[in-house]
Amino acid sequence: MAYFDYEESGIQDDKITVFEGLSEDEWQMVIRNAQHIPFAKGDVLLKEGEIDDAVYIVVSGQVEVISSQSSSRKRIATIDEGSVFGEVAFFDSKPRSASVRAVVDGQVLRLSRKGFEQISAWNPNLAQQFLFDLGNILAHRFRSEFPYKI
Repeated sequence: MAYFDYEESGIQDDKITVFEGLSEDEWQMVIRNAQHIPFAKGDVLLKEGEIDDAVYIVVSGQVEVISSQSSSRKRIATIDEGSVFGEVAFFDSKPRSASVRAVVDGQVLRLSRKGFEQISAWNPNLAQQFLFDLGNILAHRFRSEFPYKI
């Protein structure tokens, strides 16, 4: 379950997942506070420029991150099962910097900031684990994008 599969550079992330090792009760808490969204191949799950404070967990399937910063649309990355997307806007509530489109059929869990706050109120340790997982993902993606030492 690699988060990014950088096609241009050939870099492939190590397997980093969110909520690794959760109990059944903890998963049920996440599911109760998230929206289940099935998708079909070709569906656009996020649009560049839209405002949304949710993070998405890929339960099954695969999606691609596409940017239209230049004159043509460019695939930035693919995201597989067990991975997340939308994590930056989850933290800063700013417009989406890229679009996300389904490569194959699958499903995601959409966890809004409000849903996260509910989890945090009932299980602070679970919320802390999720934040650390997202931090690890962001750090890994940042370091993969900038291979030189910062």
